[in-house]
Amino acid sequence: MNDNIGEALRRGTSYLMAQSHDAGFFEGELSSSTFPTCAYAWVQFALGKTPDAALIEWLLRNQNQDGTWSLDVSDQPNQHATLFAELLLQQFIEQQPTPEVETALARIPDFPLDLALVKLAYAAFGQAKWTELTISKNMLPVLALVQKISALFPRLRAVFKPPTKILPPVDFINTPMFTKLFIAEQHTLAAVFLMIELNTTKRIGIIDCLFDWLKSHVVADGSWFRVNYITALSLLALIELRKRGFRNGVELDRMIDEGLSWLGRTRNSDGGCREALNLNVWDTALSVISVTDIDASESANELQSAGVWLVQNQNADGGWAFSGLPGSNLPSDADDTALALCALLKLKLAGSDSAMRRGFQWLLAHQGRDGSWSTYLPGQGDVGCVSITAHAIEALLESGGWDTNIDRACRWLKRQMSTDGHWSDLWLAKNTYGTANAITALILTGEGDCNEVRQGVEWLEDAQNPDGGWGEDMLGNPAESTVEQTAWSAGALLLADPQNKAGWKGIKFLLDHQRADGSWNASCVGIYWEIIGGYADPINASVFPLRALHQAKCAM
Repeated sequence: MNDNIGEALRRGTSYLMAQSHDAGFFEGELSSSTFPTCAYAWVQFALGKTPDAALIEWLLRNQNQDGTWSLDVSDQPNQHATLFAELLLQQFIEQQPTPEVETALARIPDFPLDLALVKLAYAAFGQAKWTELTISKNMLPVLALVQKISALFPRLRAVFKPPTKILPPVDFINTPMFTKLFIAEQHTLAAVFLMIELNTTKRIGIIDCLFDWLKSHVVADGSWFRVNYITALSLLALIELRKRGFRNGVELDRMIDEGLSWLGRTRNSDGGCREALNLNVWDTALSVISVTDIDASESANELQSAGVWLVQNQNADGGWAFSGLPGSNLPSDADDTALALCALLKLKLAGSDSAMRRGFQWLLAHQGRDGSWSTYLPGQGDVGCVSITAHAIEALLESGGWDTNIDRACRWLKRQMSTDGHWSDLWLAKNTYGTANAITALILTGEGDCNEVRQGVEWLEDAQNPDGGWGEDMLGNPAESTVEQTAWSAGALLLADPQNKAGWKGIKFLLDHQRADGSWNASCVGIYWEIIGGYADPINASVFPLRALHQAKCAM
């Protein structure tokens, strides 16, 4: 098997290196999904245009056998994605009746319209009432009390989850509660509130406040948060603002034009749209880490440009965002910052000392009181994340000298283990990813013999599929094996025990599923929101198997 692993590493590394762009970064095209595709079509209708044929064909091609649509490429029926697609196809057929669209509409089962963000789209097309989208502003004191209780008792956050069937009142924008929301929720609600206000009470002061918020949060490339759905909602609000005559002029036109240009860049070659433009900081950092671990001496020179690119795309505050854009106001996040630091440390890039020093300052400043790292701001609508905390631990270990911070993080990790022995994650699917990262971090800190690691190993072994791989959906339910989930699960097991039989079965699965060109098939393992679904990233399908195969080689 040693020869097979060596050859798989050689071909896989060669394929991955070929994905590097001229500027040195790595960037996979994320898969298309239903909400972003429908959001793009919605914007086209708002502009008085008919969505192009390729977009409609994507919707028709991705309708499930039972007449539904899935959130993403996982093919799991979802009522909200189905209602969103149905609405847009209904609008299309009013302008261009076609037998294919009529057939697709006739196959759709009935679902209740109960998700507020989908009901919003129906209101925009006159099929729901704007006044029924939000609760009364008299409920603001109750919301404040709930938020206060959740802050005092974090474990109650699961009980006090924000309702999805109805939105907060527009006046929520002017409360301290709004600033404590997760950053993506802020972007979403600001645009939605402006649309609702323009179609209900039309208060000039509130309209000006919401417009100013959107104006102050636009990214340098014309998007909002570099996310399709958020940018689409912002554009819809601004288009409505212009239609109703509340704002006019060059500035508004420029914001709309630049946003539309950016949104068009989320179109994929298959006709659909992806949720994020790219995750190139993540893709670049993981690619560097994977390749240098396999062969640091030979790869360091080839990857210098990737290191230079990472330094150039560091934010002014010292952190890194998920997507590189020099001079942007896209917020730094702990995961990309930790991975970028790991990559630069492995590259030993000349002249990067200042960038790394500022990066570690940012990372240490964003460790939560409980020892964890959250995506953005600990305590501000954000929660500690297992994989991000594990990556931060790895970066601090690679640097050295941060024992107190690492000890706090390890104690937090141990407390997050579920009663059945797994850890759940926020950003990749899901229990396998959280468990593999927690095991890895604890072992690297010298705690491989702790009870939590033993239970995590047993959980991964029990979760293995009969074919030797691992797979689960975005909610943690068992699913078909994927190379990504198999890779991080097998790698963690072999790190825990080089003789682990389940781990070696996983390695065989990876060897059996590698393509002739050295690549693997990408699967839907990336997670955004529950209403958006996940994504497949071809870079993930290379870096994670390569890391697992390298671990296997080290274990032999």
